[in-house]
Amino acid sequence: MTPITVFEDPWPKDKAKIPLETVSLKHFELIEIFLKLIPHFQTDEEGHILQEALVYSEWRYINYIRFLHLKGVSAYDCPPPWDVAMIWYCHLLSPFHFHRHLWDNDHISYGLNHHQFPVTKLVRLYESGKWSHSKSQKEWDRWHRKPACPRLPFQLWPSPPWESKRKSRLSTLFSKKDTPTESPDVEDILQKELCFYGRLCRIPLIKPCLVRDYTSLKRKECKMPCIKSSQHSLSGHRCELTPWPGVEDLAEVFNRQVTFWKAVVKARDSDPDFASRQHLAASSGDYERFIKLHGIPPTMKKAPYKDIWKLDMDALPVRGAIMSGPRNREFVPPNLTVDFLWHTHRLYPANYWVWSFTTAGRLIDYEPMPSVEAAKRTLGETDLEWKKRNGIWYDEKHSLHRGDMEGYFPDAAIVPPGHPARAKVQWTLGGMNPVKERRVGTRGRYYVFEGLDIPFDGGTWDFGGSGDGGGGGDGGGGGDGGGGGGGGDGGS
Repeated sequence: MTPITVFEDPWPKDKAKIPLETVSLKHFELIEIFLKLIPHFQTDEEGHILQEALVYSEWRYINYIRFLHLKGVSAYDCPPPWDVAMIWYCHLLSPFHFHRHLWDNDHISYGLNHHQFPVTKLVRLYESGKWSHSKSQKEWDRWHRKPACPRLPFQLWPSPPWESKRKSRLSTLFSKKDTPTESPDVEDILQKELCFYGRLCRIPLIKPCLVRDYTSLKRKECKMPCIKSSQHSLSGHRCELTPWPGVEDLAEVFNRQVTFWKAVVKARDSDPDFASRQHLAASSGDYERFIKLHGIPPTMKKAPYKDIWKLDMDALPVRGAIMSGPRNREFVPPNLTVDFLWHTHRLYPANYWVWSFTTAGRLIDYEPMPSVEAAKRTLGETDLEWKKRNGIWYDEKHSLHRGDMEGYFPDAAIVPPGHPARAKVQWTLGGMNPVKERRVGTRGRYYVFEGLDIPFDGGTWDFGGSGDGGGGGDGGGGGDGGGGGGGGDGGS
């Protein structure tokens, strides 16, 4: 079984291959930081994070994705603020929807390669004693000195809100006591103003809008107004203001992840083997067998004049390649370890995209399970398919077979309808014109993965990304048709 690897820095030709179990160990530490932040958001009477607080961080996330595209940098170059990282984490769980969020909103100069979640970089940043990445903050502040900008602070909290302020050496000479970072109260978040700007998706208002009012617009009973609503209706594309259909959907996904994070930390603390490198590496086999329940490895083709085997990821698989019957059949991860590896892998959408196609012949996405009872029924169906397909059984430790897990139950793996991509794989992963930092006058070739590279040209200022690769509704991969470039084994 081929080891599963990911990368964070998208720019080198030979990208560093980090074993999935290595980045999973850092994932544990990232989750701990996230859980420490939860009590410092504004909450409602039931203890859940206030919808307005989530909407504010979602708006900050939307602008972080815009910021990466505008500056021509990757998330590895400029890691996100911490609250933005939590929202982005939730969005990346669906590579299908995240790819379309980029493509439907013309963030297409750079691809999934440039939007890999920098797990190790964020964790190392925190371990170094820093709270904000200096380049990220510098470039963010520089952007916010321009007239057309969202006027948002880089961080919600200037330092870790559960610690004393991290002061400079100079300031500690004049202060004997450290003051804890204060979290804003509920009224403060309700009264925050959102500034909309430019020709990008925005509500049809010139003056700033209060978070309280903007949240009301995002609730399901209202249709989200946007200056591009007619374009969205004609193209079938989702508005950039709605990474999730409504605020209730965002809150549900976020709260489910909090439950998942708590289950992972509890399993790690109660079972030393759960978080060991050896256990994670051994469980990667079960993870691969789980993904294969939806399909079989497709046939690889040798590239002409090259000693490289390629996979056509732009065409739908031939009849018989999908083994699970109807498109909407669901399977759930058999145990928490497999679910944890699946979560970790999806944080790296470019690697996951290629590996999923190489392993199952399709992009395997997810769908929330409505209840623990539904998850248990689907686990029974998963067991039947597992026995049929695999000669070995999985570890039932930390699974629903051992009883309820304090609110945690896994999401289902599904195959999205049609083809998931809006464009050919070289553009989906590499972007249409990936000029690093939008350096004018630079030309060359960008290496998407082994055996596949694309040209880039910084001769002109391509602010909005070229728009000639998009198109295609839910039924097909846009651009100018199917067929070209394929995946090799370098993306896994």
